[in-house]
Amino acid sequence: MSTAGHRYLVEGDIAAKTVRTIAQNVECPSLSPDGKLIAFKSAITGDPAKGWRLSVLDLASGARTPLAETRSVDDQPSWLDPNTIGYAIPRGTGDSDVWTVPADGSDSPRLLIPHAESPAALG
Repeated sequence: MSTAGHRYLVEGDIAAKTVRTIAQNVECPSLSPDGKLIAFKSAITGDPAKGWRLSVLDLASGARTPLAETRSVDDQPSWLDPNTIGYAIPRGTGDSDVWTVPADGSDSPRLLIPHAESPAALG
């Protein structure tokens, strides 16, 4: 949910007509295959003009893990498998590459598919 320039991850119950905030500064959430984690992008220091950082949120503990990708990622992160996040990074006008990074914050980004757009796992 976004309101007054702020972004929130919320959980709602239509029947009960309730909404509760789970976390602030969460945009483009992607639920992990096991339903325990959310990959997302967050605005650096809350300001989208400063860029975006990929992170993973543990829904049980609320712990955030910044991912090893330090470039600004203005794309929907996608779970490619239970341990890997995929996303696109622009390489110029009208072109981008798909990269991957471990969901636990370790290792480093790796080029998966050159000249490709936002990934989605099919399974």
